[in-house]
Amino acid sequence: MRVLITGVTGFIGSKLSETLASNNHEVWGLSRDPNKAKQHVPQLTEAFAWNPVADSPPIAAFTNVNAVIHLAGEAVSGRWTKKKKQRIEDSRVIGTRNLVKALEQTGGPTVLVSSSAIGYYGDQGDSELAEDHPSGRDFLADISSAWETEANNATTHGVRVVVIRTGIVLAHGGGALASMLLPFKMGVGGPMGSGKQWWSWIHRDDLVAICLRAISDNEMVGVYNGTAPHPMRQGDFSTVLGNVLHRPAFLPTPAFALKLALGGFSTELLTSKRVMPKRLEEAGFEFQYPELETALRQALGR
Repeated sequence: MRVLITGVTGFIGSKLSETLASNNHEVWGLSRDPNKAKQHVPQLTEAFAWNPVADSPPIAAFTNVNAVIHLAGEAVSGRWTKKKKQRIEDSRVIGTRNLVKALEQTGGPTVLVSSSAIGYYGDQGDSELAEDHPSGRDFLADISSAWETEANNATTHGVRVVVIRTGIVLAHGGGALASMLLPFKMGVGGPMGSGKQWWSWIHRDDLVAICLRAISDNEMVGVYNGTAPHPMRQGDFSTVLGNVLHRPAFLPTPAFALKLALGGFSTELLTSKRVMPKRLEEAGFEFQYPELETALRQALGR
């Protein structure tokens, strides 16, 4: 297949490109800087310039493309200033709208795999969250809901749409795990806030495998939770990470300190989302890393 990826140079997109190429697929990319994209992702056959908020991608980028995997979006990590929040929203909602406009004009790709986030659910305490659970009512929940609506508009153009609500992605070399390591290496790691909130995570290799399954399996349609089958309370997550690193994990970071340091983004660390990959399991998807310790050991080379 010829597969077009947005966000191709990112933490997920670069690994996805590598895996697609190793499976004999041809990888094309959309990037703000196509030349840098080709340098960063050597598996790219073609790369095209695209500013997601400014306009639709060039029609040439869809020539004989079979599938589109949409990963582009402003990182949610970091302090949520007013401008940051606007970039988070625009990159997802307007960016997806512009992408779907191009799909309408080309009539080529038969499937769109669009990233979303478990932020869709908001703070849900101890409730187990399957794909049919209603959305939450906070900043990321509202954006995720609008994001998914824009992606699903592609169905009116005969495109099969698969939406993946992604949890905390674990792998070597970046992502959420990279930011977690420093306090543990300094011996001051531990629970965040109460530590009782549920964290739903997934190893990057499993997320990539879900994307590959989604572009080739015509039975996959609609929303899937892109999380491992065993979410953990944040305090337990910290304990497992400490054990893998052979570092203490008992010094808590108070909620007020996180709020002072991170502002609105702290809510994503302190709220509880016990997300279950019900539809993936029903489809017979087999996780390579269903358990946190195994996933962390692979990611950290331990």
